[in-house]
Amino acid sequence: MPDNVRSVGAGATLNHDGPEDPDFAKVDLRLFALIEGGEQVDDPQPASVSVRCERSKLAALELSVQMSLRLRQAPTGARLEAWQRICDELAAHGIESDPAALHAMRFALVPDAELRTAQQAVWPS
Repeated sequence: MPDNVRSVGAGATLNHDGPEDPDFAKVDLRLFALIEGGEQVDDPQPASVSVRCERSKLAALELSVQMSLRLRQAPTGARLEAWQRICDELAAHGIESDPAALHAMRFALVPDAELRTAQQAVWPS
């Protein structure tokens, strides 16, 4: 695991671009790494990846995200590119890493206020 990186995760926001789908929500994920000292190093792209989730299942979004990111497998394609951008940002902080090492670290999903409200609206009673 990279020294000085405590964990990784993704900020999550609802994407309102395009026609609104009453059954599915598009959620944009912006990957980040938390480094020693508590600083968050974000992907320079506004959305690293996006996932589509049934609105009725937004409460379980973290599981959907973990499955979509395939955290148990080495990153490829867009996931690899996103982790590489974060590695490049970490290098600017003097921290060496590689996409596979970041991808394998403890992961946390951080929904914004709007998404958290949408999740609570469908939370099982």
